[in-house]
Amino acid sequence: MQEVVDSLAKIGKHWDLGESVGRVWGFLLFKSCPVTQREIEEGTGYSRGLISRCLKMLEMTDRIEVRREGQENHYTIKTSLTESFGEMLKRFSTEILNPMSELLSENMDKIEDAKVRETFRTLLHEYKKLYLAILIFTGIIEDINVNALATDMGDLEEYGVTVNIEYKEEYEQKNDNKGGSRNGNE
Repeated sequence: MQEVVDSLAKIGKHWDLGESVGRVWGFLLFKSCPVTQREIEEGTGYSRGLISRCLKMLEMTDRIEVRREGQENHYTIKTSLTESFGEMLKRFSTEILNPMSELLSENMDKIEDAKVRETFRTLLHEYKKLYLAILIFTGIIEDINVNALATDMGDLEEYGVTVNIEYKEEYEQKNDNKGGSRNGNE
């Protein structure tokens, strides 16, 4: 049990969430029913303030579910890492990528310096490529969550190749129908 919690602490640190966030996540993993902040405090030895920050981070990254019962919140872990990762990517796209793309698009014509305008254009193109990658990746995640997934690594690699080919063909077909180029340049 402690090895799992230690490993999750390392994951939390690696993902820049913090080791304490990983430990709280690990603590919740071993609870079969929702727990209160006070119970997490008793189980981890962390201060109420630190636990509060950890829980906010876990909630923000969609790794826990929060339910209000009476005067206290109760916390449970979400076991679907793919769902929470997909949601995090969608949030990143909505809250960061899309607004930045709009900002660049709206201001590009206002830039008089040709070199700076080209930098804006290049950056906007990069944002569009990243947005496309997120759309494809979240689509793959949704596909994985809906369909049964093989547990053998060889089958997983074969599945990855198949999905990649399907998405590439679908993208090329949509692009051909729109009259766009395949390399993404306008």
